[in-house]
Amino acid sequence: VQMNLSLLVRLFLCFATLAGLGESEAKTHYRIGGWLPATGEAIRSKLKPLYQDYLTNYFKDVYGGSATFEFVPVDYSKESYSDSVISNKTLDFLHSIPGRTVCVEAEFGWVPVVTQRGRVRGVDTGAQGTVLFSLKTNTQIKNVTDFRGKRLGVGYVLASNSYHFGYQLLLQNGIDMFTDMSMLVFYGYEYQAMLDDVTKEKLDGGILTSTWLADNNYDIFMNKLLVHNDKKYTYEGETFPFPTSTPLSPAYGLVASPDVPWQIKAQVSEALTNLTYANPAAAYAGISTFTVPGHFSNVRQALDEMGMMHQPTLGSWANGNVNAHCDTPFDEVMTIFTCPDGYVKQDEETITHKCAKDGMVCPAGRPCLCYPCQKDLKVRVFPARVVLGLVVALFTCTLMLSVGWVVPLEAAPYALDLARRLERITRPMVSRVRRTAGAHRHHAKY
Repeated sequence: VQMNLSLLVRLFLCFATLAGLGESEAKTHYRIGGWLPATGEAIRSKLKPLYQDYLTNYFKDVYGGSATFEFVPVDYSKESYSDSVISNKTLDFLHSIPGRTVCVEAEFGWVPVVTQRGRVRGVDTGAQGTVLFSLKTNTQIKNVTDFRGKRLGVGYVLASNSYHFGYQLLLQNGIDMFTDMSMLVFYGYEYQAMLDDVTKEKLDGGILTSTWLADNNYDIFMNKLLVHNDKKYTYEGETFPFPTSTPLSPAYGLVASPDVPWQIKAQVSEALTNLTYANPAAAYAGISTFTVPGHFSNVRQALDEMGMMHQPTLGSWANGNVNAHCDTPFDEVMTIFTCPDGYVKQDEETITHKCAKDGMVCPAGRPCLCYPCQKDLKVRVFPARVVLGLVVALFTCTLMLSVGWVVPLEAAPYALDLARRLERITRPMVSRVRRTAGAHRHHAKY
């Protein structure tokens, strides 16, 4: 019996060891998702040599094959939406734009690993700019304020450089996209389609990433487009080499799930920072090399100002119960905007048909918004005592004037004293109304 028990113990340890090895092997394969303004197949073609082939070979040569990598395109369709694959824990890394990086960091606890330095037209840069543009031949738009009442195209809802920063720039010039644009068209990843619609005068202008324009449409960018608010900006000590309308953000980067072991994150960082443009995988992806993660504070600020990122209460945050979240459904634009003070969001059916009702031609298959926020015409209710007092005062004055009554000179001090008493009575009511209105304005977008 003793020998049988010993054998059972040895068998148990053997099975446990084999199970542990199987579990370990399962954790050596990592999936990397990636997005570019392109179709899923184009994304795969451009990034697979880097994130699947190069990394797998590097780990084989340097670390003895301790990990393998698989690249999958994300965010080019509803089925590939990165929030879904992250929630299902079927993704370990994400090649991401700044807006998406900020959201997965806040919502899922993902962490930046590296930021790329792109090579565009032979120039290296670790930043991206935003271009608010119109055609030079469009005489109706000469500066930013001329965009009021015009037709504007924007990119992907999470792309800071083809949406968020342009929104901020317009707002700084007194224009709100959702109250002041006759038509706002969302193009998602189809940047080329937006540019084509502007050049064909189906739109009055658009917002696009400066490095994308320089890399894919340089002649049009330099010769046909009027870049509004064009300024020179620096990023990490370098002057940005292309026109840009707004301050810069970091370029694309790689973020990792908190479930990925720190050793793997460090080794992936090492592999990518050792990469140079001489490697065909880097050259094909338009990447010079990778560096330490960039700083995303201006991206967070833009998302917050647009009402797209919602922070939990202090108590919930401190207790770790609730994460921040971004209102970013893949192809849904109804929930990604907040109307400014004094305006209310129309119902979905009204918004859906409003462009056609206004005679605006929305490009086929694209989400369009035409003045989705309307002025709030609700009647303001004042305290009953104030209304009653005003009615009585008006009636009394009218009656006195109708009979020709004139205030004697000696009665003037008494009239002045009565006015002061009325002011003291109504002052607290007015202050209370103002405080309430201010609180409503402050919390309106939350």
